[in-house]
Order: sequence, then structure tokens, then C-alpha cells
Amino acid sequence: MVPPLKPSDDIARAKQWMDEFRVKELPVVEGEKLLGFVSEELLYDSKIFHSEVGAYPLIGQSCLIAASSHYYDILKVQNEHRMDMVAVIREDKFLGVVLISDILREFAKTAIVNSVGAIVTLQSSLNDYSLSEISRVVEMNGSTLLGANVKPDQDDPSLIEIVLRINHQDVNQIATGLAKSGYKVTSSFNTEDNSFDEKDRFGLLMKFLDP
Repeated sequence: MVPPLKPSDDIARAKQWMDEFRVKELPVVEGEKLLGFVSEELLYDSKIFHSEVGAYPLIGQSCLIAASSHYYDILKVQNEHRMDMVAVIREDKFLGVVLISDILREFAKTAIVNSVGAIVTLQSSLNDYSLSEISRVVEMNGSTLLGANVKPDQDDPSLIEIVLRINHQDVNQIATGLAKSGYKVTSSFNTEDNSFDEKDRFGLLMKFLDP
């Protein structure tokens, strides 16, 4: 949906398309080759002025993924570059871009976010982490583990934070079982269907995916 610019396009067109599509970058393509992205920050920099897009220094030359990539790969690339979009290529040919807002919107429809249940956050050392053990404790208490995300602990690099998505709201017994298995339960909260709106679900998604 977001068209690419050519190096010869004037900056008025670039600004117009950024406003129209509500993005901060646009891809610049010559033939079928991605040259990079031109950023809104540079176009509106009063110290820099060029008449054509191609005269500006481009960014994000490696902000791209193969057409067969999973959306987890797209989110990983986006997090590395902190851009609104990721270019899609096949055999070095530019196919288009994927907006991160669209990826998040689609991911928010999955059971990880959209199901009634709870989120439980654990703390553990990497050596003691066992997804099979966590799943066993959850299933022993009549629940299902819908998803798990592991990331370094922000306060202690020797530890990891484990974010669990469980399909039941009452997770007290699960939390007790996980604690007995050596995991420190740092937080938990429910996602009752009648109190969660779209904004809440998006916040839940970002908590689960936060790199």
C-alpha cells in the first residue's frame, strides 16, 4: 500500500506521501533495487535542502526481510532499526514494504493476545529454564500454555524474564507450582474479556513481545 520513491522524485512528493500514509520513512527504489529509506527527520531538517530525494543520505539499507519470512523475523528486524516499516525482497528484487502497525494488528488477533486468561511473569537463571517443566506445571493445574517469551532481565543480566500466556484467569495454583519448581513469580494479571478493550489488548501484545 505504501509506494516507493525514485531517487529523482522531488521532496514535495516525499512529504506528501509521508503525510498521506502517516509514516516517518519511505523506501527509495531504483529499478527493482532497494537503495534505502529517506526519513522525515532529514526532509524537514532546515540545515539540509535538496530538490531530489536521491540527494539525501538514505538509511535502513539492511532493514529488509525475504518474502518467505515469518512475522517474528519482521518484528526482529524492525526492533533493530526502529523504523515504521520493513522492506520485502525476493532474489534482491524489491517487492514492497510491510508496516509494523499491520503486523501488530494481525498478531493481536491471535490466541496469545485475544483469549481470556492471564499473563504470568517469572524470573530464573537461563540454566534453570525449562519450557517443558513450565508446561507440565501449567497442564497439571488444568490449563494450557498459549505462549511464552524469554528475554534478559533488565536489572540482572545473569537472569532471564519469562512471560507466560495462560488460558485461565485463576493462576494462583500455577504460580505456587512454578515457585516450587524454582521459578520466582514476579507478576501476574488477568485479561477478563469484559474489561479488556482494543487499547488494553495492544498493551498486552507489547508486554508479551517487548524485546
